[in-house]
Formats: sequence, C-alpha cells, structure tokens
Amino acid sequence: MAQARIVVVGAGVAGLTTALLLARESKYLITVAAKHMPGDYDIEYASPWAGANYWPISEAGTEAAEWDKNTWPELEDLAKHHPEAGVHYQDTAIYNRSKDVDSSLGKYLAEKLKAEPWYKDVVPNFRPLSKERLGSQYSNGHAFTSVCINTAIYLPWLASQCLSKGVVFKRANLKHVCDASGIHHTGRKADLVVNCTGLSASKLGGVEDQNMMPIRGQTVLVRNEADVMCSSSGTDDGDEEVCYLMQRAAGQSQFPSAEQSSVLTRIRRRYAARWLIPKG
Repeated sequence: MAQARIVVVGAGVAGLTTALLLARESKYLITVAAKHMPGDYDIEYASPWAGANYWPISEAGTEAAEWDKNTWPELEDLAKHHPEAGVHYQDTAIYNRSKDVDSSLGKYLAEKLKAEPWYKDVVPNFRPLSKERLGSQYSNGHAFTSVCINTAIYLPWLASQCLSKGVVFKRANLKHVCDASGIHHTGRKADLVVNCTGLSASKLGGVEDQNMMPIRGQTVLVRNEADVMCSSSGTDDGDEEVCYLMQRAAGQSQFPSAEQSSVLTRIRRRYAARWLIPKG
C-alpha cells in the first residue's frame, strides 16, 4: 500500500507533536513546513516563549476539555521516562479571589476559579487548600501534581524525535495554505495538509481565522529556585493581569513580565516579596 504524503504547516509544539504522532505510523510520509523552526526566536513563533505548564482551563464537557484530559497521560509519561525532553513533575497551587470572578480574565479562567474543577479527577494528588494556607485575600484554592515544560529543551527534543522517524523539515514562508501541498519533500503533491500555524492562522491565506485571539505574555527568568508552581487569579497592582511562577527543568524559575518598565518593576517586586505564595 502506497504511503500517504502529508505536510504539517507549523513547527511549534502543536505542529511537531502532530508530525511525530503521524510519523509513528509507517503508512505516512511527513514533511514539516514552517517559517520558524526550533532554535529560532521571533515574535511570530510562540512556543519558545512558553513557560510552560499543564493547567487545564477548558470548560467542562467540551471537546477541548477532552483534549486536556487525554494530554495528561502523555506528559506524565515524558516526566517519568524521558527526562531529556525537559518535562518534570512539580507541585502546583492555584489561588483564587472571589473579586476576580466577574472580570474578563476571571471569566476566561472560570474553570480554574472553581473550588473543585473537572480536572480534579485527572491530575494526581488533587486537594483543596486550607483557609490557613490561603490567607484572607483568597476565597478558595487547590493544589495538585502537574508538570513544567522547558520549551527550550522540549522543542529540539520533539524535532529530534521527528527526525528519527523520517520526518523532513523544510523552511517555507507560505502565503496561502494551498501552497503547502506543493512542497512535500518527495516532490509530489501532498495528499493532506495539516494546519498547525497557531496565531498565524489569522493571516494565512485560505484560512484567515478571525477567531484567533492572542494573549500577551512575556517572562522573566531568575536564578532563584521555586518550591512550587503557582498561579493567582488576579492582582491588585495590575488590572487584568494574571500571575504565575514556575520552576523550569534544568534550573530556571520563570515569572511573567512585560516590556513596559512599570509592569516589569511590579513583577520583580512581587517575586522579591514572594507575593504570589501566601504564607502558611
């Protein structure tokens, strides 16, 4: 039986994961076509800037929630058996303030704001946080075991796994999604094109998905080690800002930041004071 020719457009986490899963089936010949590849840093290439972590925010009962659920065993396997992938276990705590529920950010994070979110039955060691641990400014909170992903390690690892399965990488700055069918590495027309361009789907001809909405997020890397990966539903010193802290594999702590000096100053102050983590 002839092998089907597939072009995956995009070389972020979504594109590389798609290519790797398809390449594990011998019936496919995979080409990854992308403007940006692992090792690149560009404002259009989101994956290298990610924290990253596993904190489901999908609404219960949706297809996206099912994706979240199915993703956890795969990440857990990487943390257990493939330390070279840059994925490691980390204790996680989420602190919620009732005053954030009606904000636009609070609505976006509605599943996280619940005392018992649907993913309590997915992640290990889920438990509510005591009132003593929460302090007076938080209405509820919970903790569980999750994973933190160092994308500076994870992206090259995904690429190496793809290469070991015969995936071919081609640089391409596509103007229209249909152009992808003509750049399969065999020189023949692709049987299938998979669009994994993320935010660039809003500009890619033939797609131009106007439902794509960016969330601005930048980070600060610090030398200090964090004993917990945590998040708060809001802050009093920054409107519509969410805070998180995580310890990357290979020794980096990461805190959200922004280019504006005023925002950067606030975030550094939060980190220095361990603002995000209630005492107790």
